[in-house]
Amino acid sequence: MPLNIVVCLKQIPNPDLQFQIAPDGKDIKRDALNYKLNGADEYALEEGVRLKEKSGGRVVALTAGPKRTEQMLREALAKGADEVIRIAFDEAAAYDVGKVSRLLAAAIRTMPHDLVLTGVQSDDLVNSATGGLVAGLLGLPHASVVTRVEVKGNGLEVACELEGGLQRLYSIALPAVLTIQFGANTPRYAPLPAIMKAARQPIRELSPAALGFASWEAVPLPYTFAVRGLSPPAAKGHAEMITGSVDEQAKKLAQFLRDKGFGRR
Repeated sequence: MPLNIVVCLKQIPNPDLQFQIAPDGKDIKRDALNYKLNGADEYALEEGVRLKEKSGGRVVALTAGPKRTEQMLREALAKGADEVIRIAFDEAAAYDVGKVSRLLAAAIRTMPHDLVLTGVQSDDLVNSATGGLVAGLLGLPHASVVTRVEVKGNGLEVACELEGGLQRLYSIALPAVLTIQFGANTPRYAPLPAIMKAARQPIRELSPAALGFASWEAVPLPYTFAVRGLSPPAAKGHAEMITGSVDEQAKKLAQFLRDKGFGRR
């Protein structure tokens, strides 16, 4: 059964970098950062492309972000997406997951969608909320932490990860929204010819008017959101270096463990 698949992608600052808080205290310094595709979204994109290869259909990669996200979208094209769309929402931090989810849902309403995929969470904010919010806004069934997807008749059979290494199988009707877990598949590398072809393909851009809004500030929200301030985590505890010969270190470590209550009485 051919599927119209929409994969929601997010671009995040490279988590290997050292971050500094901006002078206003409400964001990190972004002028020297480099960015990458969110880790869990790599698995969502791969799952979408695999489903297309098995069952037919199309994969549309969708993001809400500034111009720099176009590099990420071209990577999605090189890995198998048929079309890429950027919601021209230029807020660099985009901390408000509720607003971003409303933008994504508004864009998805404008296109055919049998299946919407997101990563299980973002590596920067770790809200684990976008997929569920998009499903609620669209009024679609939803499954989270998905590790396996199979087309069964006119619906899907999905495996969801539970605590303790357990999995639960669900049958879910289409259209639906799934959030894909880390490790659900092995994301592919883009071959060089596909990268070169993707560099020439167009990227569709959606303005506020295209989604029915007067401006990005006019997106209706049932709450008020503002960042009051960011701060680095407070240091807790300290490291104690054990010096001396190997025998002396062993004795000191054994005494330390006894003092902490780990030794036999």
